[in-house]
Amino acid sequence: MTGNKFKKQQKEKAYAGNGRTGRFFAGLLDGSLLTGKSAPSQLPFIFYLSGLALFLIFNAYYAEKKAREADRLQQEMTALRIRYVQVKSEYMYLTNRSEISRRLRTRGFVEPKEPPRPVYEVRKDKGLMDRLLGRN
Repeated sequence: MTGNKFKKQQKEKAYAGNGRTGRFFAGLLDGSLLTGKSAPSQLPFIFYLSGLALFLIFNAYYAEKKAREADRLQQEMTALRIRYVQVKSEYMYLTNRSEISRRLRTRGFVEPKEPPRPVYEVRKDKGLMDRLLGRN
């Protein structure tokens, strides 16, 4: 027996109508593309294309990860800026003279009614000229 000629004819008819692209994908799916005569010479190119595809997939995931991180940092920076403004506003309110006197009043401190006077150092070893001219 020479083999089954009917199955070969069906296979050829199925591939014949699809054109060159159809035969390529059919050969890729059934494995005959890799078992052919020219397959060993094309393996480095196939490995190169596979490596390039893996690199592009990795690069896309890496870019998405960095974009998510940048968005998270942007939101965190906005939240920190809001907190900074709140704390600065509270600090400015708490350092007002009226607010300080109000808070210290409960501890027994009273705001003076008269303005402060300058304090001069009294030197005990005044010379004669200093005493005559009235210098402090």
